[in-house]
Amino acid sequence: MIEKKLFNLVAEESGIDVSKINIDSSLLGDLNVDGDDAWSILEKCHELFGLDLSNFEFQRYFRNEPCFKGPVYLYRKLNSGDEHIASKKLPLTIRQLLEACLNGCW
Repeated sequence: MIEKKLFNLVAEESGIDVSKINIDSSLLGDLNVDGDDAWSILEKCHELFGLDLSNFEFQRYFRNEPCFKGPVYLYRKLNSGDEHIASKKLPLTIRQLLEACLNGCW
C-alpha cells in the first residue's frame, strides 16, 4: 500500500509517468529530481507516512535551489555520464525512500 502511494507521489512531483519509475530509480540520476522538487517529495513523505526527516542530510543527495551547474559539473558529467558523480551527490533510490517511509526514519 505504501509502495503504490510512494510511486504515485514521486510520479506526480516529478512529472514522470509512474510506469517509467521502478524501485531502483534514483531521484537525481534517473528521474532528474533535485533541489526544491526533492524537498517537496520528502515533505510529502513526512506528511503521508510520518517519515522523520531530522536525521536526513539533504546535501549528501541533492543540491539547493538554484541548482547551479558550472563548468566543473559539465566536465565531470561529460567524463562520467553519471549525474551523481557530476554533482558529487550520493544516489537516493525509491527503494531507500520506501524503506525509510516504512521505518519512519533514516
